[in-house]
Amino acid sequence: MNRFQRVRSRAMRRLLLPLAILAAAGVLAGCGSDTTTTPPTETAGVTTQPTATATPTPEPTPTPTATPAIPCMPGQFEMSINNQQGAAGTIYATFEIRNTSTSDCTENGYAKLQMLGTGGGLLATSWTHDNSMASPSPVDLAPGSEPLGAAGATGHGFFLVSWTDATCSAAASTSPKYWQITLPTSGFQTDVTAMPDSDVCGGAIKIGPIKSAPYN
Repeated sequence: MNRFQRVRSRAMRRLLLPLAILAAAGVLAGCGSDTTTTPPTETAGVTTQPTATATPTPEPTPTPTATPAIPCMPGQFEMSINNQQGAAGTIYATFEIRNTSTSDCTENGYAKLQMLGTGGGLLATSWTHDNSMASPSPVDLAPGSEPLGAAGATGHGFFLVSWTDATCSAAASTSPKYWQITLPTSGFQTDVTAMPDSDVCGGAIKIGPIKSAPYN
């Protein structure tokens, strides 16, 4: 080997050594950990729904039982004719009922009327129920009420009786001395003195149901 070749070989070694060191450093750097930052995975939030609480159904309020009406008993009343007047050939008489006892009671329906003569004998009488101005319903007759005929009295019962006195011959006309009255619920019966000029044609009368106020 000549001198030129030796010189070149030494120079080559000196050159290759630094390159080898650099290459080794590059390999080591490549084997290091990856420093790339990976964004964190976002976890979807979980929404918790509130648990519904059942509202208890309220129990229905019991309906109070209606207190049954207490029928009036015989001997508890007094009655009179409150008013009597005529219009267009028809006579209207309002009868008033008062409870004279110390107990509350009711009457409901139509009173029964029978005409009586001077000596108390029965006169021909026929009647029909008239609900053209009122309908039957229980009427409370309170104890301790004001006397019969008192203006604006409460707790009394009233019923209307009507009849025709026109175009009636004397033979067909009946003039009662008393009205015998029987109440529908209690069966109480009494006689009420008839007013003058109470001539009833054919003995036919109409009776309205008992009300808690006078008929208009």
